[in-house]
Amino acid sequence: MITLHKGQYLSDVMSEIPSDCILSKRIPGCGATTLELETQRNSIIVVPNVPVIKSKCGKYSNLLGVYEDVTTDKIRNYLTNNRLHKIMTTPESFGKVKTACSGIDIYNHFFLLMDECHQLIKDVDYRTDIVLPMNDFFNFKGKALVSATPIGFSDPRFKEFETVEVSADYDYRQEIAVTHTYNIHKAISEYLDNHTEGTVCFFVNSVVMIYSIMKQFGILEDSTVYCAPKSRLKLKNEYPFDNAYNDWNADTMKKYNFFTGRFFTAFDLDLPYQPDLVMVTDPYNSEYTILDIDTDCIQICGRFRNGIKSATHIYRVNPEMVIQSKEQIEKQISEQEFAYNLIQTLYNSADYKEYRNAFGEILETAPFRKYLYPDFTKNWFAIDNGINSVLVNNRYQSRQEMMDWYNGCHFFNPTFENCGYNENDEKLKIVKAARSVKDKRRKMVQLLDEMENPDSEYALDFINDMRKIDQFIVEAFETLGKERIEELKYVEKKIREEMILTQRKGNKVVRLVKNIFKVGNRYSNEKIVNELTRIFAMLNMHPEEDIEPKLIMLYYRASSCWVGKKRGYQLISEIV
Repeated sequence: MITLHKGQYLSDVMSEIPSDCILSKRIPGCGATTLELETQRNSIIVVPNVPVIKSKCGKYSNLLGVYEDVTTDKIRNYLTNNRLHKIMTTPESFGKVKTACSGIDIYNHFFLLMDECHQLIKDVDYRTDIVLPMNDFFNFKGKALVSATPIGFSDPRFKEFETVEVSADYDYRQEIAVTHTYNIHKAISEYLDNHTEGTVCFFVNSVVMIYSIMKQFGILEDSTVYCAPKSRLKLKNEYPFDNAYNDWNADTMKKYNFFTGRFFTAFDLDLPYQPDLVMVTDPYNSEYTILDIDTDCIQICGRFRNGIKSATHIYRVNPEMVIQSKEQIEKQISEQEFAYNLIQTLYNSADYKEYRNAFGEILETAPFRKYLYPDFTKNWFAIDNGINSVLVNNRYQSRQEMMDWYNGCHFFNPTFENCGYNENDEKLKIVKAARSVKDKRRKMVQLLDEMENPDSEYALDFINDMRKIDQFIVEAFETLGKERIEELKYVEKKIREEMILTQRKGNKVVRLVKNIFKVGNRYSNEKIVNELTRIFAMLNMHPEEDIEPKLIMLYYRASSCWVGKKRGYQLISEIV
């Protein structure tokens, strides 16, 4: 354990980062990257994103930044003309550094530092190449990983690594307002009303949501967006919005500034003033906006080297989210691995080419395939990602879960707020107060029909609340519309039949049969023939055989019985 006093940096308490360690610094901005840049040894520092490379290169003249447009010739030239080698590269460009080092014993010449190592797990699901340097990492004589927010690695190769924790003997916790809401735009509206002065920095990992916020609140002219190149093109070509940048510069900032995930980690925002900071999470709008309090939120708050005026996290929960424990996820992955290995064995032992091709196609689409490298070895980082992603999403299932999460995080001192206002609440109260089912359904259909923009976030929230009251009538409205439901006089049986015919999902005969006949009931032969005849006529179907009572045996296990004085069948269980 290393303890920092207030105002101290890592360089004040250690001369260099030791090899074969995971440096858990806990406090963003305490100078781990700076320590390695200033240590007198040859270093390769792998960082997750380009902005941090450009930022550090602006401060260190002897540092070579390597990313997409930097060639191997430029790297070779740097190695030739400099005695001390300091290279900072993205994971994807590490291969160019390796190629440029031909003639150099790269594994003994350089100390390799994996900076912000939690991103190896966080990003590998959509950015598979981020873990490519790890194929070489363990070959380096001097090597280490560092993060203020590390996630435990399951890769057995880390078994011998020592975790060095950095703590502080002063209160470094960040005050934060944690605002729960069912209407993100309403909560942002209230926030903007209360923050009319100064600069506001939004961290939202969705340019679609960012544009929606800017447009709804009329702040397009007063806003700047910092995002990845593809997202910048999307803003320019689809909306259009031109004031977007791939790189951050203080001179381009405006009153409202929006940052996507590209700027969440490692990047230094050096400002002469302290802005207000807002993080936004909306699982309904975009799963990509989900923030991990233990990593994302801490990292975001640590971007501002001169501090911030205030921090706020506005979020929604998704009560319908299916919760899985860590043990359940691990068991599921283990079962997927077993199935994959079984099919692999069948593939290897297949006698015929056709069989091998068939098993090969199954292997390519098997769920466990995403946990393997291109060379089919196990990708432990992808497995850790699968587990971590589910555990993070779990926490957004309820407000209480989020409160417990914030209270248990060492970095934050939270104040909990609730923006619960929703003008549709009164409408829902009227629906719930209806005296009969039919009256309730009439009111619901009327309200659904009156919505001007049913695809807006606001309307979707209302529809979801209506669905919880009566899912059937909402689906009926979405399928048939108000006029047809009224023509059917709100008779559920008739509406269900019409929905089955309209939706055209699956085997319509089976669905219509199940709407009439229920397991456990007895039906006379006459009733069975009449209903099947009616169903087939509705569908304009003409079976080759006569419609007889025994046809019910196509759909149900049934036994002969008496229904009063008439012969019939009792339905035991469904077959289809």
